[in-house]
Amino acid sequence: MSPPPPGFLARFLGHDRSRRALRDPEGVWLTYGDLRERGERAAAWLSAEGVRPGHVVAIHLENSLALVDVHLGCLALGAVRLPLNAHYREAELAPILEDAAPQLVLTRSPERFGALRCFPAPVLDQTAGTVGLSVWPQHELTALLFTSGTTGRPKGVPQTFSMWESNLDALSSLWGLSDDDCLWLALPLFHTHGLVLGLHGTLLRGACAVLMPRFDPVELPVEVTHVYGVPTWYRRWLPLMREKPEGFRRLTLLVSGSDGLDAATSDAVFEATGHRILERYGMTETLMICSNPGAGERRAGTVGPPVPGVDVRIVDGEVQVRGPSVFTGYWSLGPERSGWFPTGDAGEWDAAGYLRIVGRKKELIIVGGVNVSPLEVEAAFADVEGVHELGVCGLPDPDLTEVVALAIVPASGAVEVEILAGIAARSTLLSGLKRPRRVVILTSLPRNALGKLQRSALRKQLEESP
Repeated sequence: MSPPPPGFLARFLGHDRSRRALRDPEGVWLTYGDLRERGERAAAWLSAEGVRPGHVVAIHLENSLALVDVHLGCLALGAVRLPLNAHYREAELAPILEDAAPQLVLTRSPERFGALRCFPAPVLDQTAGTVGLSVWPQHELTALLFTSGTTGRPKGVPQTFSMWESNLDALSSLWGLSDDDCLWLALPLFHTHGLVLGLHGTLLRGACAVLMPRFDPVELPVEVTHVYGVPTWYRRWLPLMREKPEGFRRLTLLVSGSDGLDAATSDAVFEATGHRILERYGMTETLMICSNPGAGERRAGTVGPPVPGVDVRIVDGEVQVRGPSVFTGYWSLGPERSGWFPTGDAGEWDAAGYLRIVGRKKELIIVGGVNVSPLEVEAAFADVEGVHELGVCGLPDPDLTEVVALAIVPASGAVEVEILAGIAARSTLLSGLKRPRRVVILTSLPRNALGKLQRSALRKQLEESP
């Protein structure tokens, strides 16, 4: 019987210490040896502040080397990371902090954390050793990520090394990833997409990453080979892609997730760069569920077949999933769960076995008893001339229960009357119940930190507007 594969930390610590690992936002390259040393010094500082293996450490920082130091220190000490959206205010943080009860908080905004002990960043004292520390212990629980709370109180999702390792290894094989990759990492590190796939996926396989404080539609450094992003990024990058396509054509992989990518944007990026964006689908509770292949047909508008090792089924229109990367129960909410996890997403299979997400099951618009997918309606209007961004939601109607509403953010210099004429013309291609009964021009759409449209917030905004 063959021995089990080495754990996540054994693989990270086994990389050549002189190998390039991370370029910080100041442009300085760090090696794997540098990261290991910084992690051990951060662990010594955390230990001096009373943090012990298994304690929860809250991290309320924007992308920076200091943020990476905290993560590495927690890894080295065996503490549990609690990444927090750096833009969250007191009311958003309160229920998370109540549930997670962190030992301390790393933040630039201590006024948001009441009586909790707060520090701006770990102090990496060059003379601070790790005497007395058993560094780099691989406790199974490694991070606690809270769901967005868009449907109620945020819920904590315990994430483990085994969840990460099984899913990241499957993606590496599926996407053809290697230690020669260089990832442009602008995704926020409080989210599964940036933290697990981005930072830890890079560290697991010995690749490197260029860490950015935030997304800007800029030219990419020559070292970069991969981008993990969200649909909003690619839409905002399109002008540069068309103006200077060579900087994108040399890349080897563009990935999109966290929200549905419309076919119009996918086709426009392909036309400009020669790259078909790889769409994938996952959740905090499950990591990656489905993905288009690295080598093989990528179908725009679908998230591909199930990731190897993950089982997916559709029951009453809802996507359900099970496998080694699926969590075993929410933090502090009673007994562990097992079996199939209901995602709350509505989906359907195409003829080739690729999954298409048609919306959140509860976000489907019920028009006269007929289910209407907001994603389908958005796709119908995505390439109307003069439209920069758009979003669809349902609004109450005394006759039909709900009707379709379309909110539009015009492109710079666009003429509103021409946009509305284009919308009216395109509406004729949809069946009557799917046609927008209300079209509203806005200056922006409500989105979360990853650029994902917040339909409930859009619905509330439209209900309250005249």
